[in-house]
Amino acid sequence: MTTQQETLTDGNALKQFVVLAKSSKGRAIVSIIEKALNHPSVFVFGELLDMPNVQQLKETEFKNYYELLQIFAYGSFNDYKNKKDNLPQLTPQMITKLKQLTIVFLSSTSNVIPYSVLQEQIEITNVRELEDLIIDSIYQNIIKGKLDQKNKHLEIDFSIGRDVQPEQLDSMINCLNNWSSTSQKLLDDISGLIIHSDKVHVQYRKEKEEFEAKFEQAKLNTKTDSPAEQLYYDSMEYSDEVRMKKGPKIKGKDYSKRP
Repeated sequence: MTTQQETLTDGNALKQFVVLAKSSKGRAIVSIIEKALNHPSVFVFGELLDMPNVQQLKETEFKNYYELLQIFAYGSFNDYKNKKDNLPQLTPQMITKLKQLTIVFLSSTSNVIPYSVLQEQIEITNVRELEDLIIDSIYQNIIKGKLDQKNKHLEIDFSIGRDVQPEQLDSMINCLNNWSSTSQKLLDDISGLIIHSDKVHVQYRKEKEEFEAKFEQAKLNTKTDSPAEQLYYDSMEYSDEVRMKKGPKIKGKDYSKRP
């Protein structure tokens, strides 16, 4: 079952714009970009950015729309502020989305983000307004976490994925290779412990069986009396003799001798 987080990043909502971009150029491509940036369920843009007709915008008067799309794919609200004089004006929906994407970007560097950092990065001075944006982002499943109003920071448990820049791929591959190597070593260690545990268990069972066999043999070796002797010791006469030795002497028959 597809979760809402997966819906935001699986690219399905973007596909309609990718299809339209295949047969559009110039101003029509600009319109497609604007609609994608305003769409409430589109938070990844790499596939649209890679479309040949979108790439061609770099050589046209609509270059600034290509750069704006790049910022939504890879950048932050700060990137927009630094270039806003040369970029298209954002709609309120675009502003909110880019600020939410900036929170996602910050969560990739730390799972505890101070309010002061968030306010600086997304230009919100009012704490209540900042908290409302965070709460909306949590409800939209863009992030998962909690607000610590006492310590004035956001604790991140989860955030959606974003587009990866081509120059970041090598670094990501190295990270994944390191993770794979570490995981394999951990699996090898666990396998070794299992093998050792099995050997210890087998040895324990062997020693237990040997001990039980020796114990049974020892019990048999203690039974040395013949049947006749055993019958004698169980007789009433023997019992009387024991009592006579322990109790006071009685005149009459001498019970101290065996018959």
